[in-house]
Amino acid sequence: MNTGPARLPVTSSPVVITVVALSMIALSAVDVRAESCDTLIVQTFEFSDIETRRATFDFPDDDRTWQRILMRYTLKCDEATVGDSYPCGEWDVNTYTIAHVHTGVFDSTLRLHPSFIVEGESPSELRYSDSPRFHYVTYWDDPDGPVPSDHYLHFDGTDCITVPPEALAGIDSSITVSFWMRGDPDQPINDHIIEAGNTGGRVLNIHLPWGNGVVYWDAGGRLSGNNNRLSKSPEPAHYKGRWNHWAFTKDARTGEMRIYLNGELWHRAGNMTKAMFPIDSFTIGANLNRNGGWYAGGLDDIRIWDIALDEETVAHWQHRPVTPAHPSYEHLRAEYRFDDPTDLENRRAIDSSPHGHDGESFGQPQRVPFGYAGRSALKPGPTTVLRTDSIPAPRLSVKLFEDERDPQRLTRVMNVWPAYDSWFDGDGNWLEDKPIETAQTLTQVERTSFSEPFEIVEEYELARFITPYGKRLDLGDDGFTWVYDVTGYAPLLRGRVDLQAANTFELLDLKFVFIEGTPPRRVRDIKNLWPKKNYRYSDLVDETEVRPIAVDLDPDAAGFLVRSRISGHGHAGPRHCCEWDPKEHILKVAGLERFRWNVWRDCGMNPVHPQGGTWQFDRAGWCPGTFVDTYDHELTPWVMPGDEVAIDYTVEPYDPDIFEDDGRFVVSHQLFTYDPPSFELDAAIVDIIAPSAHDEYRRFNPVPGEALIRIRNVGRRPLRSLVVHYGLEDGRQSRYEWSGELPFLESERVTLPAPDWTGMKAGSRFQASVALPNGEQDDNRCNDRMSMEVAAPHILPTEFIIHVESPGFGRAADNSYTITDGSGDIVASRDTFKDDAVTDDRMALEPGAYTFSFLDSEEDGMIRHWWLRGSAPDEIGENGALMILSAEGDSLLDLGYDFAEKRVLRFFVGEPR
Repeated sequence: MNTGPARLPVTSSPVVITVVALSMIALSAVDVRAESCDTLIVQTFEFSDIETRRATFDFPDDDRTWQRILMRYTLKCDEATVGDSYPCGEWDVNTYTIAHVHTGVFDSTLRLHPSFIVEGESPSELRYSDSPRFHYVTYWDDPDGPVPSDHYLHFDGTDCITVPPEALAGIDSSITVSFWMRGDPDQPINDHIIEAGNTGGRVLNIHLPWGNGVVYWDAGGRLSGNNNRLSKSPEPAHYKGRWNHWAFTKDARTGEMRIYLNGELWHRAGNMTKAMFPIDSFTIGANLNRNGGWYAGGLDDIRIWDIALDEETVAHWQHRPVTPAHPSYEHLRAEYRFDDPTDLENRRAIDSSPHGHDGESFGQPQRVPFGYAGRSALKPGPTTVLRTDSIPAPRLSVKLFEDERDPQRLTRVMNVWPAYDSWFDGDGNWLEDKPIETAQTLTQVERTSFSEPFEIVEEYELARFITPYGKRLDLGDDGFTWVYDVTGYAPLLRGRVDLQAANTFELLDLKFVFIEGTPPRRVRDIKNLWPKKNYRYSDLVDETEVRPIAVDLDPDAAGFLVRSRISGHGHAGPRHCCEWDPKEHILKVAGLERFRWNVWRDCGMNPVHPQGGTWQFDRAGWCPGTFVDTYDHELTPWVMPGDEVAIDYTVEPYDPDIFEDDGRFVVSHQLFTYDPPSFELDAAIVDIIAPSAHDEYRRFNPVPGEALIRIRNVGRRPLRSLVVHYGLEDGRQSRYEWSGELPFLESERVTLPAPDWTGMKAGSRFQASVALPNGEQDDNRCNDRMSMEVAAPHILPTEFIIHVESPGFGRAADNSYTITDGSGDIVASRDTFKDDAVTDDRMALEPGAYTFSFLDSEEDGMIRHWWLRGSAPDEIGENGALMILSAEGDSLLDLGYDFAEKRVLRFFVGEPR
């Protein structure tokens, strides 16, 4: 065992790592072996490096060459992660594995220096006050405190309540809608307290306020724009930061519409005589169609009356529950107090009036007790007093740089106050800044200077990984390992390497496996063609950033390749470009289009499942929990060494009429320069996919029948035939003759007929080797053999039950299944299922190998359609179930419901053979 030098984290003291030399290759967490070639394993980041995501490590730096370099990238969920509050990060996030190459070349840059800096910032101008300013705090002071049994409802995102139309029956000329409210801090936004109407359009509407900060009260007439309307701008404290009581009235007979705030008339207008059309849809907390305008904040004591209450009545009863003592009790149509513990059960909002007009709740509005979170959460009572406190605002320190000959020299410091007074709620949360009229203005002037010399550090992206959705995700006690080939980056992985990888949302263990031998062709040079960057779609098409580049090709080289790594992001336009919209990408060489490819990935068989979020659905070049697709474009046939060649990258034109131009692509292009191929005739086995205990291949395993390997031609001559020997170690070996047409560096997945599986069990090993490429001797025997640990086989009894709990809303029609035997013949199938039904199909099979494939044509498994919570909350449905039961009905295997495209179970009946 050899102990390597220290690794040097960027922000911490040296830590010793170990570099191990082996006589076989450990390629993955489950011990894949490629025999005959010595292997070095370089440990970089470890699970214990919770926050270190860039550090310097020692890699081998001698005369040895490496036929392959594999990166073992293991992520693990853990409470110790600091990226967010979840053991694995909640969202799918771009992460980059980057080698930072220190060039030893120093430079300086022309930079601009501001004429003033205030609190670390350099704004274009500063408005300030020479006299003290203040922070004002407004709050309700209630000596009695909150009523213990009093609760309100908090609306957030896609929550609302529908009022039955019977509560509005007969209302045509007079109405009062009253309630307590406190908006969330991000108010004002475009939302509705209520909206009501019918198929002809809006009849009633309250914006409190709309996103422009104006309160609108619409009543009478029909269709937005044709209603009678009151409008007025409120103070922020009227709708957020504290609870306020509002009442909105209309009397078409007198033409009066009024708005009351905390029992006092706040706004009124006459000549409002339009009658109210019959109402068949009344929504609290959203628009009348429940597809937008979602209210964000708290509501309580929502009351609907069929008369216009007067100011005295509103003021007297705003703090009291309505009882028969109310002078207009018989005119109360509905009252929602949210105080009953059974409120919201079975999606109900209980009506406290005598009529029983219970509302129906949608989404997940939260029932919350008053006063739980400080003074701003206090609901005022009859003895409450509105108080305002003031404290001096802190002064601003303004640093002035007034020397034109030395722009970075601080000349003086000016202490001033901001040009506004600030308003806060009772708990110190900011509400609004109110500008003053006597403000002074300081205008920014930028002056030029040169920076201190700095070293030029070039970033080379080795790989790009997008994390899985982490809510409720479990990557196992040992984590989930992906294996990624980074052989082409061998020149960067020598000596001391400044390495960056992953983020702090998951724990990371990162190893590099160096397999000794001769590479297919030696890399002479790697060059970034354009900066790796998140580009706007229109900037790529219009070539405002990524412009054609002229490259001088090495006259002593023999091959050239452009490696493109592209992932689409953003939700621009109706097709949500560019994450959810396939686009064609183009590479031109010397002015001619040589490569055109579609950046798109099928995510239906993602091995990291189930996840949260929308992991099932196809995306532009990636899936959550996978490496981003890499595209290699061989330039060698189109260029000559020593030439200057123009290389141009672009994307298919965008459609400006649908505003998709604001979508994004993260793009990296690298030019690789090579020596000639190392071997004339060289066939390699590069992977065993099945049988395998490898994390990435769990969708293909365990196997009861055919094996699956990947071969690659790493010799200059085309590969046309090959002999494969394979089987369990210490078992009877099988022989397969492959034929095809594989050019240099092309690979192919090869299905091998089922070998003898007798004695197969967890811990068994499967081996495969290749020989006689094109019927001749292989020039390189170092890459001809590989072995892999086998996943434990599934063994079922001769009789069992396929148990299916189908979802509703027509989704059962998406599902079907087949069972095929070892010859591929269908022995059982079902094409139809009933919605919201349980299906138990009894099976009786002879001993042998079988494959059960349960398909979903929409590729979303049998999950509830939670994404409909905004557009069609009634159609979310429930999760289905897929299980294998014994003949007696006991559970043998739970195959889950969140499997996207299909759930495949490969199994034996009886012992493996």
